Amino acid sequence: MSRLSAIVLLALFACTASAQPRTDRSFEQLLMRNASPALKHILQHPDSFQVQLIYTQIDRDAQNRPHFKHYYYQVDAKKYFNPASTVKMPLAFLSLEKLRRLGIGKYTTMLTDSAWSGQTRVTSDTSAENGLPSIAHYIKKIFLTSDNDAYNRLYEFLGQQAIHDSLRAKGYPDVRIVRRFVPMDEEENRHTNPVYFVRGKDTVYRQQPAYSTLQPDYSRPVFVGRAHLDRDDKLIERPMDFTRHNNAPLADLQQMLQSVLFPESVPASRRFHLGADDYRFLWRYMAALPSESRYPRYDTVEYFDSYTKFFRFKAGKSKLPPYIRVFNKTGWSYGFLTDVAYFADFKNNVEFMLTGNIYVNRDGVLNDNKYEYEEEGYPFFKEVGDIVYEHELIRSRPRRPDLSKFAEATAGLGQPEKAITRGDTTRRRMAIVFTGHDYAEGGMFIADVLKRLKVPASFFFTGEFYGNPAFRPLIDRLRRDGHYLAGHSNRHLLYCDWTRRDSLLVTRDSFEVDLDSNYAAIAAHGLPTPHYFLPPYEWYNDSIVHWTAERGLQLVNFTPGTRSTADYTYPEMGKSYRDNETIMNSILDYEKSRPAGLNGFILLLHAGTDPRRKEKFYFQLEKLIRYLQGKKYELVTIPRLLP
Repeated sequence: MSRLSAIVLLALFACTASAQPRTDRSFEQLLMRNASPALKHILQHPDSFQVQLIYTQIDRDAQNRPHFKHYYYQVDAKKYFNPASTVKMPLAFLSLEKLRRLGIGKYTTMLTDSAWSGQTRVTSDTSAENGLPSIAHYIKKIFLTSDNDAYNRLYEFLGQQAIHDSLRAKGYPDVRIVRRFVPMDEEENRHTNPVYFVRGKDTVYRQQPAYSTLQPDYSRPVFVGRAHLDRDDKLIERPMDFTRHNNAPLADLQQMLQSVLFPESVPASRRFHLGADDYRFLWRYMAALPSESRYPRYDTVEYFDSYTKFFRFKAGKSKLPPYIRVFNKTGWSYGFLTDVAYFADFKNNVEFMLTGNIYVNRDGVLNDNKYEYEEEGYPFFKEVGDIVYEHELIRSRPRRPDLSKFAEATAGLGQPEKAITRGDTTRRRMAIVFTGHDYAEGGMFIADVLKRLKVPASFFFTGEFYGNPAFRPLIDRLRRDGHYLAGHSNRHLLYCDWTRRDSLLVTRDSFEVDLDSNYAAIAAHGLPTPHYFLPPYEWYNDSIVHWTAERGLQLVNFTPGTRSTADYTYPEMGKSYRDNETIMNSILDYEKSRPAGLNGFILLLHAGTDPRRKEKFYFQLEKLIRYLQGKKYELVTIPRLLP
């Protein structure tokens, strides 16, 4: 049977005649006008290659709100393609949503166990950072290398019934996810095993084994190809039956990705209910490359950077330019290739979404691992991606998009993880930062001085500070005056031992829970999510740096060399006490004695101090600032000082 006949057979069995594929003429013309002969051949044989494409233009209004215009090519929700690993994407979203509902952190250790006969026992995954698995770890692996085991663990956590019910409630009735990616029959996939979340020796949540009574709609038969190999590698001379396989229409996958990248662009009922930290986490690892992963580490020969970046890059194992990030999920199986992607070009201020799939199986035999991925599939994605990207580069748009939220979420990927303690020492620019937890009696005075001298500053407060009603007027004032407001932990935890810095006093989970609370308190004031984080007590170690970086945040700290941080001390502290004169002289002496002076300096002070300190250094703030201005220093916020 010819390839065309096999596809005709697919169409007959799939009953696709009830709806015509949707094609926008302008998009079709764009493709055909720029297509190579090879691409034209594919586009001119839609029955053979089963191509579907969605190109989404994004334009921003005056408030930087995105507006979307979708262009379709041969898109038909009734035209079956095997979604393969793209179904891992909604499971990642649903897992984070469920964790938030349960009040469990994404880095909390998750253990899965066996509960019924016929199921292989599954325990911990020792490739996680601390030797134990977590939802966060599994999601990272899903987006970095499309890991099948990680998907199976999320399937266990969610359960077949809940997956279906949740997606249906969000407006995705045609999405069907009923299979793990291991050899199991329909009945086995209905069962899910016990799941435990533990902190140390304590079990914080126990999920019992479950059985799905879901009755999916299998009324539309779907057969593909002319023949297939069965589990015993025996050739069966008839099409392969996909009627009871996973299913995900292309437009639904596009909408799911859009809803997580731009939650405000879809109705609330269609959103995944995630926190700001969940969104940043997803953005970071949807865009991250295997070489940028520390836990787990990957063999970058096998898992090269464009391993899961089909559009523009996988053909030829191309490298991604450093100024482009692709937030996406791909899938490949049985000759079907799919990519659901959002492109952000930070250099040229270009953004767009591109979603598509193709079927490449010349001999019509499935399950034989003989598909034309390299010869036809990946080159197709490269050329279509290039055509759309080149069009976006020259397309007129009403306003330049602000892509900072995606730039910040991916900042530091591939770079050494470190805390930044100083900016550019070649520029006469520095930042004054203030921290606060218990005290803020100097806050309004500080705000008055800064406003009078027209100086912006940065304020790092704990979650308890943000949540204190007495401090709300100060926070509102600082926001109105345009200062940078960021986090300093929730409860001002001491992360590591004072004498043994490598000795952690917090677990990854307790760090995450505390940080989440800090950022939730910031969000409660309507403040934008800050990228920079200053550790409590200004004390941290490499683990804190790494955990912060994994959140897409940048750890910052004061520049050492002066005694400004001692402005909280009081006489009863004995030798640790420093009076105002000593503190001021330490700053002025440093400025005069160093070749670079205070260039790039992060000078840390406190917004309030213990009542036992009678002389408050913030009363010296105007004198200090006027001195610095006289020395021609430009005083800026942390985001302007640092990269």
